[in-house]
Amino acid sequence: MSLKKEYIYWGLLLLFSCTENPKGKFSNYNNSQRDSIANNYNEIANYFLQPSTQYRIYKDSANLAQPNNVDYWQTLSYSYKKRGEHVKAMKTLNKAVSVDTANGSVEALGYKAWSLLYYYRDYEGVIKDVNLIRKISKRRYSSCWGEPCGFLKGQALYKLNRFKEAIKTFHEVNVDEEKLGFDITSNTLLFFYVGRCYAEMGMNKKAIEYYNKALSGTSYKFPEAYYQLGLVYKKMNKLEEAKLNFGQAQKYIHYKMGEPYIERFDELFPYMIQKELDSLGNVK
Repeated sequence: MSLKKEYIYWGLLLLFSCTENPKGKFSNYNNSQRDSIANNYNEIANYFLQPSTQYRIYKDSANLAQPNNVDYWQTLSYSYKKRGEHVKAMKTLNKAVSVDTANGSVEALGYKAWSLLYYYRDYEGVIKDVNLIRKISKRRYSSCWGEPCGFLKGQALYKLNRFKEAIKTFHEVNVDEEKLGFDITSNTLLFFYVGRCYAEMGMNKKAIEYYNKALSGTSYKFPEAYYQLGLVYKKMNKLEEAKLNFGQAQKYIHYKMGEPYIERFDELFPYMIQKELDSLGNVK
């Protein structure tokens, strides 16, 4: 069947199916048949851009045919998010989470925690979801959309000024990853945020220790760490060290935290560095 004919065929099928009573739309089909129908709607949806109305029409139909497919609900939530319809995005994502957790899985919940942190800044929600992930999975260490769930929780605690709890949570991630055989010396972002916590608590020596850990090895091109290190040295009135680190931040300003899809909480801009350098005047 040509692509054009396939569009027409499935378009007619969608039209006829939408004229039925929604509550009984697929009641005459067994589960295997509903899976097949839902899969076809889902495949057609993928011919369209995610933010488009057509994409969501076919995704909605897939969900009507098979409401217990987590992937259909979750990918539909992406479409609403990309259109800026965040209430609908979260409502749809919550449906995915409901279906997923009912089956003892926490994948959708992990994505929700990630979204709450980086998109919606709902820090209390992040902590609640990560704690629920631990309860359901019966594991302290889990992955949330490619990052340790504990790291997300630690960042949320950091943003809530609960610095001691954040440090404890970050350290738990390191302990768990070391047990799993990971090279924790590469956890540069984790070390950076431990440093941020210590700095906010006024524990300057500990902050310096962890900023330097974040800058170790191949992670020396880390302008945010140099900048924060400069601020600590300035606070300690060690102005030469402060200027040196601000200079390093300026040198490596085009190197970001390695997460192009999201904006971190401590993103650095050139004017911020220049302001600090200007404030130091002729310090050598």
